[in-house]
Amino acid sequence: MDTKSKAACPQCSEPIKPSWRICPVCETRLDALICPQCGGDVRENWRRCPACEALLVCSQCGIRLMRGQSGCPRCQSPQPQDREKKAVKKEAVCGLEFVLVRGGRFAMGDTLAQGVENEQPVHQVDLDDFYISRCPVTQMQWSVLMAENPSGFQHPEHPVEQVTWSDAGEFAEKLSQASKADLRFMLPTEAQWEYAARCGGVDDLYAGGDDIDAVAWYEANSQGTPHPVGQKKPTASGLYDMSGNVWEWCRDTYRSDAYDRHGRRNPVLESNGSDRVIRGGSWNLDAWSARCARRFNFRSDFYGPGLGFRLVMAAD
Repeated sequence: MDTKSKAACPQCSEPIKPSWRICPVCETRLDALICPQCGGDVRENWRRCPACEALLVCSQCGIRLMRGQSGCPRCQSPQPQDREKKAVKKEAVCGLEFVLVRGGRFAMGDTLAQGVENEQPVHQVDLDDFYISRCPVTQMQWSVLMAENPSGFQHPEHPVEQVTWSDAGEFAEKLSQASKADLRFMLPTEAQWEYAARCGGVDDLYAGGDDIDAVAWYEANSQGTPHPVGQKKPTASGLYDMSGNVWEWCRDTYRSDAYDRHGRRNPVLESNGSDRVIRGGSWNLDAWSARCARRFNFRSDFYGPGLGFRLVMAAD
């Protein structure tokens, strides 16, 4: 009887083999779940290890990661034709550093149910590879191509602010024209922005984790001013200041019902509306505004001391 009991599912008594991880009938897990990085005990419904913050399941396909895996071998391993893409590229004109974001599928929107109606419905989006600048564009980088620094808080390493949507687009166009490598720069779509902020779709509340003070400058810790870029904890992909410091312009025209209108692949809304999407929160606003899922809008000709931008670059 003892031998038989060890060879049967404890839930439904289906005969099982020692190598099986789940019961094929009732799907009861037969082995202990552990974190693939630190080896600690974890639970079936956990997505991250609470001890070391390692991913436990792939955010794109949902498979559980095995010991020693930091990413999903199915979704995140580069295909042979992609292996030559560099993880980081630095353009030579202004010195902007760009981080490769591998494309994939993610659930876009307020997956944590902490937002408002314009962050719904949560919907599946497929994105191609792209590069995104490691930090917001600084005042020093801006001044390489633009005649005047409009920022209210002038410091070479602070994000450039008080720029309109058109100003940001003009900078991107000038950088594209000045690049000897025929590179194309532009504002990110809001889908690209959110995917990068959430490291490919991880359910982080803020870009880099759930501890707002560790990852962002916002009203409670900024002391009433923006700060030099790159001082807070980065995301796992190495991106800084996607939450807090300054809001960031996106390419999309703002619509409150955008998520009902999105196509599945590389969605972007570019109608002639006067309002454009901004993301990420600011040094002068609360933590709720710095959430990865937060969407807000300003007129394209609006500017302010808490509004800047970062760029994306095509990954081909």
